Amino acid sequence: MDEHILIAAVGGLIYNVLQLLELQRKPRDERPDLKDFFYWLPFLVWPLLGGFLAYVYETPSTPLNKILSLHIGIASPLIIRQMCHVLPIIPTRLPLKDENQ
Repeated sequence: MDEHILIAAVGGLIYNVLQLLELQRKPRDERPDLKDFFYWLPFLVWPLLGGFLAYVYETPSTPLNKILSLHIGIASPLIIRQMCHVLPIIPTRLPLKDENQ
């Protein structure tokens, strides 16, 4: 496995760890259920997507260095979220508040 892809995957994991560390600031009743499988799913998905993005970015003409690979991995959740929001979902019908409109 390429070193830069592995570094980007660690960056995706760092993003999740930072969110986990932020839980200490929330009151106990607002914290998520840590026994839930879906809470831990991003700890697997974001590193995989971070490594994939580093793989996609790397070409022979534009090699990645280690800090750029780490940055791609950490930013991958934000990059992918924004890519999902680029194309807005346009409903086929707009709900009207008043039937007479």
